[in-house]
Amino acid sequence: MKSDYRYEIKFLLDDVGLSDALEWLYSHTTAVEMYDKRVVNSIYFDDMEFSAVQDNLSGISDRKKLRLRWYGRKTYSEARFEVKMRKGRVGSKFNYPIKLPISGLNNLSLGDITSSCIRDLSTQNVIFNDHIVPMLYVSYTREYFETHQGIRITIDQDINFSSTRLNSTLSENAFVSYPSKVLEIKFPRGLKDEVANLIRPLHMTPKRHSKYLVGLALLGIAVYI
Repeated sequence: MKSDYRYEIKFLLDDVGLSDALEWLYSHTTAVEMYDKRVVNSIYFDDMEFSAVQDNLSGISDRKKLRLRWYGRKTYSEARFEVKMRKGRVGSKFNYPIKLPISGLNNLSLGDITSSCIRDLSTQNVIFNDHIVPMLYVSYTREYFETHQGIRITIDQDINFSSTRLNSTLSENAFVSYPSKVLEIKFPRGLKDEVANLIRPLHMTPKRHSKYLVGLALLGIAVYI
């Protein structure tokens, strides 16, 4: 399933910035909580040449990012493989269901998880030109809000990264903590002016930010500033 192209703007927050962002959220927007706070898990995939990394660092306008996503710490209701497409300053994504055990996911090898993804994607006519491998695992807590106009606002914190060796399991790898929080605003192209007015009282400057590249940098695999 494909979502419409939309803008995504991000703000990097420390503890003080988070407090200011929450004050703005409750005082200057009509946003209400749409879901309960939950843990988001993602495994990012790339080819052996790190093409997604290179495209991002080079500023390629048309690029894609591949990840497997599920929710919860021990069990989950579903997993889906996401192909995020970027065209200039707007993005969209395709979602594909992946069949994985509801329990014991952390005890599966990364190789088995990858094989399951490739198998289920092929049944949905999704075949990549290059061989893909898992590059990074990230887990964080996300809060979800939405305004009456359909502007989505999320806050991510307790962000942790780990490496993804094919013969290892998710539970075997040590985590590296990331101290910053991420505020993200997602909205259709037609609401660009409304969002510009909405964020003016926030008094913060949006920043380009990729959890994939940040995680690789923290693990010493890529250079990202």
